[in-house]
Amino acid sequence: MSIHRDEMNSANQEWAARCRKQRGMNMYKSSAEFFSMQKIADKMIQNLIDGRLSRAGDQLKVLDFPPGSTVLDIGAGPGTLAVPLAKSGCRVTVVEPSEPMNLAMEKYKLHCMVDADIGVMQNTWENVDLDPDMKYDYVISSYSLNMPDLEDALWKMHNAARKQVHIFWFMKDPYWEVVYAALWKKLHGVEYCSKPNADIVWNCLYQMGIYANLSVSPMNDLRGYPDIAAVTSDYADRMDAHEDWQKKIIGEYLQDIMIKGEGGQLFFPDAGLDAHIYWDVHSPGNYDEH
Repeated sequence: MSIHRDEMNSANQEWAARCRKQRGMNMYKSSAEFFSMQKIADKMIQNLIDGRLSRAGDQLKVLDFPPGSTVLDIGAGPGTLAVPLAKSGCRVTVVEPSEPMNLAMEKYKLHCMVDADIGVMQNTWENVDLDPDMKYDYVISSYSLNMPDLEDALWKMHNAARKQVHIFWFMKDPYWEVVYAALWKKLHGVEYCSKPNADIVWNCLYQMGIYANLSVSPMNDLRGYPDIAAVTSDYADRMDAHEDWQKKIIGEYLQDIMIKGEGGQLFFPDAGLDAHIYWDVHSPGNYDEH
């Protein structure tokens, strides 16, 4: 028996409900707040410079855009994709609300010896006011789907693209979300509500009449830590848990789950699964405008 789109549960409503629940959690920081923390920006740019964000290389292999292409990168962070794309000859504009991340991108440009200008819209995607006549060949969103109205955000991406939209998101909870889910109540007194995964995004697109491609692969982003103290410090920052009793809870949990790799570094046992969702905006069956 076939199911009509109108008879399906609304993916957008499910997304919004999860986002409301998550934003109501005690001590929760929105993505804009989290990535505006200087210490988080510093860690991300250092990971990039040290080559510890290996998933970026996998992404760039599929984002093999011709030189001269115009690219809009939503939630660009420290320029993880924007800087290499600019180096390859693309004309890149980013949407990034965090001042520390935008400053980190300038540092990454220097590291990569990129002279090309990268335009910056310092705002959240939901608050960007796009000129309807302004189109970009490619619109990309890499782990930046943190908008409360998913459908509106996706339409905005679709309508801003001249050729394709590429979205990278999580197919299952990544390792840091697993840690949050295990410890949030012990640290902050409430259950943790994880982010909706990529199946909700794909379903939302389908219900919008956009028939997207989806590929899934292991998340190639397992970062090693020299010892338990280092990973405990990292997750104390991530979860805003700096009391001694909180650090003790974090350290004991991590001690039980971390595995030792080559060279004695500690790794999480499972990085998770990545999803790459992409579509041609003018493919038959896809709505051209909304």
